[in-house]
Amino acid sequence: MSKDAGKSSAEEELAVLRRSLGELSQAMARQTTMMAKQGDQLDQVVKMLRRREAELKRTKAQVRRLERELAKAKGEEPPEPPEPTAAPIPDPSDDNVDDGATDDHGQPSPSTTESSAKANGAPPESPKKPRRRGGRRPPPDHLPSDVEHHAVCDCVHCGARTLKRDVLTTRIYSVVPEHVRCREIRRERVLCTNPSCNRPTTAPMPPMPCDRALYDCRFIAWVVFMKFVLLVPLDRIRLALQEQGVHIAMGTLVSLIERAAHLADAVDGEHMKQLRRGAWMSFDGTGLKTLIRGQETAWDGYLEVFVRDEITVFQFDLTKHADGLAERIGEYVGLLVCDAESRNAAGAAKATHANCNAHAVRKFRDAERVQPKLAAQGGRFLTALYDLEEQADNAALFGHDRLAFRQRRSRRVLRRFRQWLAGVLGRPLPPSDPVVKVAKYYVKHWNDLTRFVDHAMLPLDNNAAEREFQRHAKLRFASLFAGSPEGGHRWATLLGIVRTAQKCDVDVFGYLNWLFERRGSHRKTFGMSAAELTPMAYRALGEPGSVKAAA
Repeated sequence: MSKDAGKSSAEEELAVLRRSLGELSQAMARQTTMMAKQGDQLDQVVKMLRRREAELKRTKAQVRRLERELAKAKGEEPPEPPEPTAAPIPDPSDDNVDDGATDDHGQPSPSTTESSAKANGAPPESPKKPRRRGGRRPPPDHLPSDVEHHAVCDCVHCGARTLKRDVLTTRIYSVVPEHVRCREIRRERVLCTNPSCNRPTTAPMPPMPCDRALYDCRFIAWVVFMKFVLLVPLDRIRLALQEQGVHIAMGTLVSLIERAAHLADAVDGEHMKQLRRGAWMSFDGTGLKTLIRGQETAWDGYLEVFVRDEITVFQFDLTKHADGLAERIGEYVGLLVCDAESRNAAGAAKATHANCNAHAVRKFRDAERVQPKLAAQGGRFLTALYDLEEQADNAALFGHDRLAFRQRRSRRVLRRFRQWLAGVLGRPLPPSDPVVKVAKYYVKHWNDLTRFVDHAMLPLDNNAAEREFQRHAKLRFASLFAGSPEGGHRWATLLGIVRTAQKCDVDVFGYLNWLFERRGSHRKTFGMSAAELTPMAYRALGEPGSVKAAA
């Protein structure tokens, strides 16, 4: 009996513990739910504060711009741009200020390391960009709309008759399946009633890519759009057509691309002329595998890109020799933002070179694996330069204002950076040390790497040109190679035309169709020069024939 009583009491205690554990679990669940709700509320408050901070910055920038305009209208000197939020940099002309003191090896002294880092090398973190408004975006107004009307006959609750009150309109996205159509063109043939003439007359054909064309301009524009905008290779375009029962040979698709490149070649040449007439341009290059008849393996071709603002031009060459570059920009006398390569110096001998600072940033970042502290110190100088550029962008500084800002702020950072580089090169480090290599590289190309300080329109790097290769890399990954050297030239021409149209924010398909119609069989009828057929000119005309213009 005693054993049974002990067993029952233990079971009761176990049941009590289980109930207590259940109650604790429920309490913890309630606490977790409450904390999650509080976390959501806190996130909403943070988002609201960030929006308010972004609005305040925009308002301050507008106030500064209005103050400058008001000062110019009154004939007064414009107010000085506001100093960035970083700690002030002491004036090097002041004898009471230690301008970046260093030890015998170029290392900042302990007393000035922290202050100089705050002043130039490591400014406070720049404010984060405001997030875009959340929620679902409604369809844009320029899209064509198919209106549907759905009526209510009887009350769904009781079946009685209803009275019309209002209409609830909902706009949603839809799509029309893409398909190829046959365009049947019927032209009248008439006979002159004048007895002395009595000759027949046939209505002219609408604009076509060429005489006796089997494919119109819209079809060729669609093929170019698929390949160079959606980055679809020709073999997949051919498969998509076969799904619709349209059998087109691969050679025919290649000939359509050839015809499109021929029609767009003059406009691409006009873009290159505009780049050569400009004060500066960015330049870079990358590889493009090319098939050559008689070669067992693909040839390592070379694709160059020239960029300024909205204009992008690609040029293809079979080799990376400087002779080809000299034929394209050998007579260019402006500013060329490019990499510090001997080929670029030989190919553009008359141009003034401005080298890319992004390479030095990447080299310092890679050197941190070997020299963490020393490489981080050098990287902070370049980070300070980029932070100052961001502050100038936020303050809407352009032209003379931006040049004055660079002369006053960026030059101080470069002065300290030059002292730091001299100290690094004076240290007993092996020549193979990565930081020493970067220091030698920067000292060797110092004038070209710091050219931006004397020219307000120059960027610090040629990243704008490098970013143009993103779409080329995706197309190269999908297509693997160019089918021939001529295919490489067509690749460059159409990719440059498409990228310029995209950067001009126009309807690419509408522009290509508009261009091909005016460069095809009716070229003499339209009588438009290449300068009048650029994407910029198409935008100035209101994008005729595009979806936006139709809306």
